[in-house]
Amino acid sequence: MDEITPDNNGFSQALAKFSQRYLHDEKVRWLPVRHHSPACAHFALAQLNAWQPDVVLIEAPHSFGQHLSLLQNKQVVPPIAVYQQQSYFPFAENSPEWQALRWAGDNHVPVQFIDLDSTDEQQEEPLDRYSDARILSSSYSSQLQQTMGCRDADELWLRLFELQNFESANDFFEQVLLFCAASRLYYDQKSLQQLGDLDREKQMRACIRAASHDYQRIAVMTGGFHTSALFDYEQESTSIRKSTEDSFVIRYSDSLLDAHQGYQAGMPYPAFCRWLFEQRSLSACDWLLYLLAQMPKLTLIAKQNVFEHLSQLCQLRGIVRAGCYDLLDSLGSCQFKQQSSSRDYRPWQQLLRGENMGQLPANQRNLPLVDDVLAHCKHVQLTIGTINRSHFSLYELTERQRQRRQLLSQLLFLDIGFCQYEQSMHAFYNIHTAAKHESWRYHWTPSVEVALIELSTLGGTLKTVVQHRLAQQSESDLPQMLDKLMLSLQLGMQYQFNSVAITREINDCSTIKILSDSFIKLYRTSKHPLFNDYHQQLDALITPLWRRLSFHLPSLNQLPEDEALQVLLSLQAIARQQMDVLKQPWRERLHWLIEHNEHTPTLWFALKALAVDLDELDPASLLNELQRYSGDRFTILRTLLTVVPHWLNHQNGLLSLLNHSIEQLDDEQFVEQLPQLRGLFCDKDAREIDGISQQLGTLNQWQQQLNWLNEDISEHDVNQAMLLDKQLQQQLLEQGLSAWTTR
Repeated sequence: MDEITPDNNGFSQALAKFSQRYLHDEKVRWLPVRHHSPACAHFALAQLNAWQPDVVLIEAPHSFGQHLSLLQNKQVVPPIAVYQQQSYFPFAENSPEWQALRWAGDNHVPVQFIDLDSTDEQQEEPLDRYSDARILSSSYSSQLQQTMGCRDADELWLRLFELQNFESANDFFEQVLLFCAASRLYYDQKSLQQLGDLDREKQMRACIRAASHDYQRIAVMTGGFHTSALFDYEQESTSIRKSTEDSFVIRYSDSLLDAHQGYQAGMPYPAFCRWLFEQRSLSACDWLLYLLAQMPKLTLIAKQNVFEHLSQLCQLRGIVRAGCYDLLDSLGSCQFKQQSSSRDYRPWQQLLRGENMGQLPANQRNLPLVDDVLAHCKHVQLTIGTINRSHFSLYELTERQRQRRQLLSQLLFLDIGFCQYEQSMHAFYNIHTAAKHESWRYHWTPSVEVALIELSTLGGTLKTVVQHRLAQQSESDLPQMLDKLMLSLQLGMQYQFNSVAITREINDCSTIKILSDSFIKLYRTSKHPLFNDYHQQLDALITPLWRRLSFHLPSLNQLPEDEALQVLLSLQAIARQQMDVLKQPWRERLHWLIEHNEHTPTLWFALKALAVDLDELDPASLLNELQRYSGDRFTILRTLLTVVPHWLNHQNGLLSLLNHSIEQLDDEQFVEQLPQLRGLFCDKDAREIDGISQQLGTLNQWQQQLNWLNEDISEHDVNQAMLLDKQLQQQLLEQGLSAWTTR
């Protein structure tokens, strides 16, 4: 400050002036508050009852007046919030603004909202307009925290105002005014202009001036940071800016009110603040007993210890009643004999935070799109209000379950935060026939209602909004078209996809990878019970896609070997499932590829193995050919173990060939091949390894079988082995032997 600094006489003089102005206005009773302060709510009621004003002026956007009858409706249970332009104005039971509204309704006193709407603000630096950071983070507050030994600004506020007794409401509000005014003196005019405070205060002064012409007794409730700037309302010449900006009353929740959860205008632990307001009349002793009664998991002895500890702690800290920080400190001191972590406090913190969610009357003004979605939820029997799960047996879906899953899919697609498919969003596009069960988690929150309100610009019904969003999905190539197809079917919007356009794209596609992936995905989709009603539409696409894929299979060599093998394996599996339709065409393509295409040795042996296996022939001739092969035999063996793993069990099959190949190696060659050999069997389970060990014993005529399963191994031995394995892998990596760590 240029004119006044906390270190000169001007600071004290300014505060004395504010105190005098507060006490000597004949028309106005000033109610400087911290939003959601239980003490402010309590003393606001006391002041209103004593003053009996003709009108109550409240710092809230002017357009909120349209909701006044609803806000004063007895059926409305906080926490609730008014939502406008991506900002919230919450009300809790312990909010002074809420108690003032209810008092005015009960006493038939008019209410006026005197702040600018969010769209009328012109601050240079956008900030949460109701944030308490201006008073709690000021240098004045920081100095007091240090002096009083408080861990943060919230504890300072609690000690100064919530946990003390005051002689009167006038005395309380004067102290709040002086605290907030002292914090304000640390801000210069430029800062206040940038934060938007000056324009808002002009509006407030103009409203107070207008009310002073119409009423004799006025109560003005504003954030304490602004109150000292409103005393000169009679000199304000600015016109009142009225707005018709739309806004909506929505349900809110305790978790969203919590300052520790990121709400900048909140108090810590909303449930505790509610108790503090409701039980203000209790004696200090009864208040402690009440708090301990809210801690259900404490034994009687534990409660007695905490009671004694907390009583002494309050005396030590100079407070009349215990606060949330004091309670947690005593709980920690009495319950934990050793060093504790933040995790230990979470159950108590959750109790203090609360789980309440507001309630609105059934006949309230309709919220765009929200009512339609709630009606759908009710129809499919989704429970609203708590975290819930829905489990589906996909092969035994009832009609109601199918409708429920479709609704969950639609809301997940809209990304409004209502539900989560516990195997993530990609499952929309990768349906596997092996997926027999599915689990969803869903939770209706205030943010869900807000998201739906914002989406209502696209339409007033869920169906319309989903259609609009679906139409925006890109479909510039075949994979995107098929993704959109699968999405449309799951959302119940099958008429949204263009089968003619997809067929055209199939016929124009010549990329083997895209064609193979698309065919596999479409085939799996057609076999999943979720799509039983769409077989005709899907088959109409599968047929031309198979023809196109079959025509371009000769370009398989363009793919990396691993990808080419995966394509072949998938097509072989599909051909086996569709023996009556695809076995013969697939056999013909396999033989054509073997006879007419140039392949790498690995791919050639894989194609031959698939052809032999499809016709259920003896693999001996192919394995003999491999035995005569002079190249990298182990790579091909590894490929065959991937393509036809059951050949390991054939007499004179892959295991016999592998055993014979190893016998031909000298020590140096064996060491060189050992990493690849290790990789051949690392994916086998214990039963398979046991069978392989027995076959090896027979092949090599070992008198004593391999005892790879040691029944005497202890849990300690296993842990030591795992640690040793980890250390060995690290050493191999450091020595550049990463191939040895391949699993």
